[in-house]
Amino acid sequence: MKENKLDQYRQLVSFLGQVLGPDYEVVLSDLHSILAISNGQVSGRSVGGPLSDVALRILKTNRQSKDSCTLNYQGRGINGKLLRCSTFFLKAPGGRLEGLLCINFDDSRYHELAQSVFSLCHPDAYLQQNVQISQVSQSGSETFYSDLSTLIDDMFARVTCSSDLPDHRLPYRDKLNIVSSLYQNGVFSVKGTIPEVSARLGVSSATLYRYISKVKKEAGPAIP
Repeated sequence: MKENKLDQYRQLVSFLGQVLGPDYEVVLSDLHSILAISNGQVSGRSVGGPLSDVALRILKTNRQSKDSCTLNYQGRGINGKLLRCSTFFLKAPGGRLEGLLCINFDDSRYHELAQSVFSLCHPDAYLQQNVQISQVSQSGSETFYSDLSTLIDDMFARVTCSSDLPDHRLPYRDKLNIVSSLYQNGVFSVKGTIPEVSARLGVSSATLYRYISKVKKEAGPAIP
């Protein structure tokens, strides 16, 4: 994506952040990391931070998708509160995905306000039995990462939760399964992950590249 086009989107991030207000986080990213962010306190992220797990999956599966966006899926902010998230795909004229523009809305205080208003109108027992104010719910949710180490820690935890061994002491097949999971989730598209993952697994970067190559072959043509 050309630099002058990126600059235009950076200005849009600042504009939308000011117009929508502090409950709306606006994020511009390329295929590797966050380029610009407004109201980053919503998810605790900043410029240069890694992509979310959902963004990584989008990059893995939607590079040639005809869709222009994905709307109203669920994420979780740094304080544990649920967010309502939407992502617009930034594409080159030929349709190739080159970046993401995301808006993440923390509507928790509005739900709290709505509950308070209902409680003024009705006895507590009525409210509990008859009124349910629910947040948007979609299958799956998005996890935001403040830095690269947090992203890798989370991905490792998902794969090795049943193992008591340190990462570098895991058997070869377990290490390969970890690499496969990281690859399937697009983690290796993030700059800096190769040395981080190599260190965690106790292997050289060259060995990790061999693992990735093997994972690609085992996955077959379904993975680009």
